[in-house]
Amino acid sequence: MAEYSQLGLLGALLLFTVLTLRDVYVGKSSSQQFAAGPEMEPGRAAKAAVYVGPVLKFQYCKVFQEYSRAIGQLYPDMRIEGQNYPPGPVNKLLGSAVSYLKLASILLIVSAQNVFAMLGVDTPRLWTWTQDNKIFSCLMAFFLCNMMETHFLSTGAFEVTLNDVPIWSKLESGYVPNIQEIFRILHNHLNINQVDAAAGFSSP
Repeated sequence: MAEYSQLGLLGALLLFTVLTLRDVYVGKSSSQQFAAGPEMEPGRAAKAAVYVGPVLKFQYCKVFQEYSRAIGQLYPDMRIEGQNYPPGPVNKLLGSAVSYLKLASILLIVSAQNVFAMLGVDTPRLWTWTQDNKIFSCLMAFFLCNMMETHFLSTGAFEVTLNDVPIWSKLESGYVPNIQEIFRILHNHLNINQVDAAAGFSSP
């Protein structure tokens, strides 16, 4: 039984370590960027590579594919990009700190290193409980730290720009527009751009 228990702890430690390192080194450094839909035709993909027209950017990837598919049907020549909206510097720092805390707490629980004894202070009852329930303690540390990390890194943003000009901000308006509102906003802004371009060409 002791051998199976040690193997279980080792397996749990390896799993939590891999997931935590993935969150720390992969999730933070990569910003997901998409082309205008996975089902884009080869000819259209080549056209988008050299296209210099309007660029519509979404910074909220949960609805990116749904909206980009609908907008791509109405505006086939528009290049659409999506990426995660970056959190503020303080929240980003706190999220990174929680990630390292998660890894350190799991390592300490599994290794049974009593840091309180090393510091010369009384061992809390909570630490004794974690040593008696290592697997459950590792699960609790992993999921609680993940909840805290998600809280710090989630912005709740839905920011839309057209050629780097903001045309919608959930952070300012407080809600996510439906696809019809997006169509109306795009139509108005594209018409304004066309009028401005025509006025520029006609001016002496």
